[in-house]
Amino acid sequence: MDTLGEIIEIWRYPVSSLGGEMLSSAVLGSDGIAFDRAWCVCDAATGAPAAPEKELRWRPALFLSSRLGEDQRPEIGFPGDDWMPVDDDVLAERLGEHFGFAVDVRPYARNADDEGPTATNRYLPSPLHLITTDALKHLATLAGTDTVSSRRFRPNVVIETHGLQGFPEKAWVTERLNLGDALVVGYEETRRCGMTLTPQPELPENPDILRSILRHNRRNFGIYCTIEAPGMIATGDSASLAGDATL
Repeated sequence: MDTLGEIIEIWRYPVSSLGGEMLSSAVLGSDGIAFDRAWCVCDAATGAPAAPEKELRWRPALFLSSRLGEDQRPEIGFPGDDWMPVDDDVLAERLGEHFGFAVDVRPYARNADDEGPTATNRYLPSPLHLITTDALKHLATLAGTDTVSSRRFRPNVVIETHGLQGFPEKAWVTERLNLGDALVVGYEETRRCGMTLTPQPELPENPDILRSILRHNRRNFGIYCTIEAPGMIATGDSASLAGDATL
């Protein structure tokens, strides 16, 4: 097996489009990390999920955070580190104040465990989204900035690599990867949208991020993976190539 590096970040995003929570370990199940992107904020009138990459009215979503509560239901964090569970009676009012229009928070239909309104995904979610530190460094050079934060890309796993050139993940499409105790398979590059350049906490707007990805990697950054063998992953675990999945 060819060692690629080690896992330095693990992320879960209980509410899609919002910031997530960094984990020290997680179980990769057949559908990825449990409760990842299980809920969404949506237009209370139409039920349409937030689309901050397309509609300016949804950009305030990038200044909210999400985490999983002790009861396995999401909590939403507002600026100032004020957290509210999704079943709080006052949450709708707070969301309306934050966005400037009526907003609801709902589980996607595949995750619903009780009665009530649900939302429908705008796209088919991937079980795992992976990027590398060498790709981030290469992108920073192309964009003419000191660093590019992984938070712009909402990955599940960040692998610290050492001296790999360009965008190394693209070579792992169709490859099996050992991540901790799990075995995953890269299946396609991740196509990027305007969320990568928009401002969010501690990150200013930077159009050169997306512009550089467009010019130098056909709008792609990072890869999506399926889970071939579930298992535990933790920060510090090694990541290695395990062979071509097409063989």
